[in-house]
Amino acid sequence: MGKGADSLTCSLCAGLCLLLSYVFAAEWEARLVIYPENGHLASAQSSGGGGGAASQKIYAEGGAYHARYGFTNFSNNRVSVSYSMRQADFNRYMAAYGYRQSDLDGLQNWRESNRQLEWARAVKKGGEAEGKKALEAVEWEYRLKREQFFKSRGFTLGKDNVVMADMPGIVKRNVPALRPLALALQETADARGFGQDELIGSVLSLAQTALSYKVPPMKDGDLHTGGILPPAKAMLSGWGDCDTKTGVAGAILGSWSGMRLVGVSVPGHYLMAIRRLPGKGDVFVRHEGLEYVLIEPAGPAWLEPGRVGRTTMALLESREGYRIEPFF
Repeated sequence: MGKGADSLTCSLCAGLCLLLSYVFAAEWEARLVIYPENGHLASAQSSGGGGGAASQKIYAEGGAYHARYGFTNFSNNRVSVSYSMRQADFNRYMAAYGYRQSDLDGLQNWRESNRQLEWARAVKKGGEAEGKKALEAVEWEYRLKREQFFKSRGFTLGKDNVVMADMPGIVKRNVPALRPLALALQETADARGFGQDELIGSVLSLAQTALSYKVPPMKDGDLHTGGILPPAKAMLSGWGDCDTKTGVAGAILGSWSGMRLVGVSVPGHYLMAIRRLPGKGDVFVRHEGLEYVLIEPAGPAWLEPGRVGRTTMALLESREGYRIEPFF
């Protein structure tokens, strides 16, 4: 009878441990915050003001999406550039961004089914201690799977389990997608004798003035977007906000070798900086002991490298400060 009681007690303890592990896991999951709820505002601020004269034409034709832009660079040269993508390629491209609740439910179902399976196997083999180890292993694998899933869809998990746009990842993975645009700008620069500064200024002017300023919704139907348009979609839609336009400018500039860029995040706003020695009056940040001159792609203000809007300057100097995210 004593042996049976011990067995019953062990079973109850094992069952209680499994139940408690579900409770703790559920509490951890409940702390998952879909940016920007219960925290900081989405990065959606403009740089204010107005920019140089610009034009755009967005249309679909021949099974492809097209965008044609005209704008003025900082040397007052008029520049025109076009960008296209086949509709089938665009659909595949967009499938790699954003997520739905059903995606998270699928991951959660995987976790729960594997917890039960691995618990039963481990307890049968080595008792409660082995069961706890098995649950920890499942939980570790679940978190890895979830992190990898978010990364694959353009997101990252930040402090306090906050889901936010993965700006460095978005910029890097979009260099090939925007390379045709970079090559077109390079051809124009070569034909018209632009130097590197004029070329960089042309990319910045395109983002600031040719792309309209508009804030993307956090959700598009049932798709969580993170409040950002992927760069190719922004180019083929003709608009974006601060982080969207930073993604566009960063991905274009990333086509040129030796380009060193960092993202700069301040509360409610996003911009970037380029590695070069600052000139007189240039606003810059330091990263790993080197100066990076600030670039503010948001628009509609027409601001050369080294110049930022007054609101942005106040944010950079605020108590909250800024966070640097290396691109290249």
